[in-house]
Amino acid sequence: MNPMITLHKLSFEFADHQPVLSNVNVHFLRGQVALLMGPSGCGKSTLLRLIAGLLPKYGGQVTSGQIDFTGERPLVGMLFQDPLTQFALDTPRHELEFVLENERVAPDQIPARVSDALAFCQITDLADRPLTTLSGGQQQRVALAVVIARQAQILLLDEPFASIDEGNRHFLIRQLATLVKRGVTILITDHDGHGYQQLHPVVYQFHDHQIDQLSPQASAAQLARADEVAQQALVTPLPAASATPALTLNQVTISRGSQQLLNLPQLQLIEGKITLLTGPNGSGKSTFLKALARLLPYQGQIAYLGTDIQKIRRRQYRQELGLVFQHANDQFLNVTVAEELRLSQRNGHHPYFRDQLPAVLKLLGLTGLEDRVVYSLSGGQRKKLQLLVMLMMGQAVLLLDEPFAGLDQQSFANVCQLIHQAQVVQPQTMIIISHQLANIDQLIDFHLALIDHQLVYQKGGRYESES
Repeated sequence: MNPMITLHKLSFEFADHQPVLSNVNVHFLRGQVALLMGPSGCGKSTLLRLIAGLLPKYGGQVTSGQIDFTGERPLVGMLFQDPLTQFALDTPRHELEFVLENERVAPDQIPARVSDALAFCQITDLADRPLTTLSGGQQQRVALAVVIARQAQILLLDEPFASIDEGNRHFLIRQLATLVKRGVTILITDHDGHGYQQLHPVVYQFHDHQIDQLSPQASAAQLARADEVAQQALVTPLPAASATPALTLNQVTISRGSQQLLNLPQLQLIEGKITLLTGPNGSGKSTFLKALARLLPYQGQIAYLGTDIQKIRRRQYRQELGLVFQHANDQFLNVTVAEELRLSQRNGHHPYFRDQLPAVLKLLGLTGLEDRVVYSLSGGQRKKLQLLVMLMMGQAVLLLDEPFAGLDQQSFANVCQLIHQAQVVQPQTMIIISHQLANIDQLIDFHLALIDHQLVYQKGGRYESES
């Protein structure tokens, strides 16, 4: 066995002096795929950032031990859960060129390496598109292309598939298998283990600030269970003809430039109910929510409780309808958890949270984090805080774009419990975009699938391309 990375008695903590990792001894082999699993906030992302050299450089401290690499320090590439946070320029081509220039690659070699990386990730046709117009799955392909172009020997992926569809997930996993054959060492954090069996990963479980390596048999069994759960079909009823709509759409079309994304002759979104919205990355789901929120233009008529939303004053409409952004950091207006909570307490009016907030914080695992800077929280903790502060606002309609990305199974179950409890006290109309579908039928009332530019209510099936 040839270790590539060795953690020797490693302990790490942030400024609050609470240990994240404590006396960890573990090694990762050259050419190995390691799947790091554990609850939100357990230290998975922290470990990747330590290996990448981002920590303790940008926060926290190593209180004991060290990380060793075999031979000279290898080139490390990291993909974040939100790839937009790691892009510096405007288009994939410019981003790749910029990275290679910073790596001091010879100018005459850059065009070929850019072209090869784009082709490997099958995004040549996206090379000159603005990065901000690409879907989550397309952005992850660009992030992978950057690592390919750099020729990194260690690849770190932090919840890379949390907000992408089955097609992109399976494509990226196939490409990772190609990199493994080239000898690349890959470490992946993920709460969802489905689709990984073809990589034959070793599973590492985080708990109590420690990391345990599972046996090959236990790893295979855990991945097989994840595949089984992922293959379960959604079964939901169709809305009754007599159901009261909160939002009614007539002859609505939504476009991006010259490309038509949605063509909706008639659609009703049912009042007081929770509707799941699914469809491939880039098909227009997030654009649809932004159009409902009057953040993007559309053609046709959208009515809220019978009134054209263009005739409702913007301030009044914002009081009736809220949008939970796909990227949690875009939602926060303050620095600390306590400040965010106080803002929602002051401006929100959902009655459930007047007396239940301490219990809700405990349910979501946020108790004791009130003084933490929101951006120092784990991805899952930020998602739970983001959802909580928006639920507290108590708007009649809440649009949620990937609210469960990065949540472990227990956190997801707790969030579902919270939403159910709040719905009993004050029902809200919710439209939820999610690629995390395991057990989501316990939460939703209806399922809308975006197929061929249409939104159609479904009785069963997941309706996301897997090829």
